[in-house]
Amino acid sequence: MTKTSLHIPVLLEHVLKIFYRNERQIFLDLTFGAGGHTKGLLNQNENCIVYALDRDQNAVELAHNLAKEYPKRLFPFHGQFSQLKNIFKNKENYFDGILLDAGTSSMQLNDPQRGFSFRHDGPLDMRMNSKSKSVTAYDLVNKLDETALSRIIRLYGEDKRHRKIARCIYQWRSTFGPILTTTQLANVIKVGLGGNASDVDKLNRPIHPATKTFQALRIVVNDELNELYNGLELAYTLLKPGGTLLCISFHSLEDRIIKRHFQGIVLHPDEFSSNLDETSLRNQAEKQIRYNIQTKHIIQADDNELDENPKSRSAKLRYGIKL
Repeated sequence: MTKTSLHIPVLLEHVLKIFYRNERQIFLDLTFGAGGHTKGLLNQNENCIVYALDRDQNAVELAHNLAKEYPKRLFPFHGQFSQLKNIFKNKENYFDGILLDAGTSSMQLNDPQRGFSFRHDGPLDMRMNSKSKSVTAYDLVNKLDETALSRIIRLYGEDKRHRKIARCIYQWRSTFGPILTTTQLANVIKVGLGGNASDVDKLNRPIHPATKTFQALRIVVNDELNELYNGLELAYTLLKPGGTLLCISFHSLEDRIIKRHFQGIVLHPDEFSSNLDETSLRNQAEKQIRYNIQTKHIIQADDNELDENPKSRSAKLRYGIKL
């Protein structure tokens, strides 16, 4: 079984149902990944066209291969959300539907060399674009002081034990040298928190004690929250009036930004802070209704999908129609 075949697109049936029209449509998939959502859209309506974007060069290569199966219907692009304006020049009010799936793909998680998961021993990397010159998780773990580490884990991992985790990381590297691999970091955190094999989430489901720290590191390495904010703002300009923006998030920080966007809480880019300070955001925000929100309550995976794809347990879908 190949790595790509392990990828199951989350909430696919909902995505296809929401976007379905018996007419020619032009879609923009902002997060191609392994191509599950894009392929579903192409198969559902033979008249539709999909422009597919990803910041991961491996995903873009997959998109180019898939494009051979759908000539003149699938057009891949390499880049990130903040580059949308340059990538899609002269495409304002162009797309009938835009899809943004903010999750990390199984293709990335299952490749040990990418360093995204503590379930596979690999280097502490976590860059979604492995050819970029941005900082890596190794740089954050081994070069930041204890206070900075604690702040990152608190803000982006939302872990109440951020001080204890930061201290055990700092003490370990001070005593034994750099932390080199994903499993080494996970074990340092587990031992530092008392050696528990797992924690539980709000629904009493088991999670590894390093889960939130890994999330925090990945967010910072890839500047994910600022990228998401920019992606939503630029997607609005690319979407036709009457077009549908559909977003899938996997943790509360992402969902909060998406929810604000649909509610019309517009933040000035030069004042948007990646630390998500609630008071300053409320003070700086102005409200501008831009969507007819279609999800008064978020859409989540049902029991059948959860059995088939456990990753979908944290997925939240929101969508709206541009006014």
